[in-house]
Amino acid sequence: MLCEHIDKLSIGLHALKVCFITDGGKHLGLGHVQQSITFAQELLPKANVYFLTKSDETILAKILESGFEAISHKSDADILCHLKATNPDIVIFDKLDVAEGLARDIRQTLSARLVIFTNLTAANRYADIAVTADIGSRFENVRFVDEETKTLYFYGPRYWVLRPEFYEYQRRGKARVTSPERVLLMFGGSDPANLTSASLEQLLLLERTFKIDVVLGAHFCHDDDVLRALQRREGARVNVTVYRDIRNVAELMYGADLVLASPGLSAFEALRVGTPVIVVPHDTLQRDTYQGFMRMLERDELWKLGSMIEKGDYTYPDDEQIARMEIGEGVQELKEVIMRLPTRSKR
Repeated sequence: MLCEHIDKLSIGLHALKVCFITDGGKHLGLGHVQQSITFAQELLPKANVYFLTKSDETILAKILESGFEAISHKSDADILCHLKATNPDIVIFDKLDVAEGLARDIRQTLSARLVIFTNLTAANRYADIAVTADIGSRFENVRFVDEETKTLYFYGPRYWVLRPEFYEYQRRGKARVTSPERVLLMFGGSDPANLTSASLEQLLLLERTFKIDVVLGAHFCHDDDVLRALQRREGARVNVTVYRDIRNVAELMYGADLVLASPGLSAFEALRVGTPVIVVPHDTLQRDTYQGFMRMLERDELWKLGSMIEKGDYTYPDDEQIARMEIGEGVQELKEVIMRLPTRSKR
């Protein structure tokens, strides 16, 4: 049995033991993993943190590079077994598809408090705290307790967990640019719909010349399409800089005059540092969630991009609707509530 072979992780005696469980990859992107790492860093030094994941070696390496211990498991049963062996004080999920059965088993067999970020399944009903920054409240910031399950819910962009550098660049301030010169393309860790190549090609077709920064995630696998787009516009490629799996995203976003991104964390990061955005959805869930809240182009509408840029038809950080979202301002609130969760006895 796996439990018999798990070496307990080195955990300090005077801090809460916190286990993060998150996944990423080709189809999932890296947003959940990055948010988990960022929030884990927020909990230091009052918590000793380790990670569990069902993802591949790329994701495991990304977590390890951040300085946290991490172990990959093949199944939820193995994860539950590991949790029983290590007995954390708090378990924090960040993923869209937390299995209801796993959440129920954690709640019923462990004394750990359960926190779930960004989940779309019924597993939230077993959580002490559930946090969703973009889906579920039409971007209104809401905090309430479900009287039936006693789960404390946090909804809204206030509860995005952003890395410290995004707040630092926001404090520098930034004026609106009426005629953009530098455009940043960033469509997630994997960009399954290959929005990067489609957007780049459209920008290169425009008569107007831009400096274009292209950020590719660790799981991006459409490099040949990017190369072909550049080869078709050989004279323009000198204005294109391609980056892969970089750490200075906030710097590039701040330096850009416009960011093209998929709906989600990257779009909110850009708005936080003061840069306007146009979002291009990967799927119908993103489209339906963000429609009417951010300026949007679907993939088959990218031919309109030149006209939107000419008109300045973007979502701006100082738009009343965006300012009201208080992007990322609730991190300290989440931290305090989670770290003060009362001890719960096993059922």
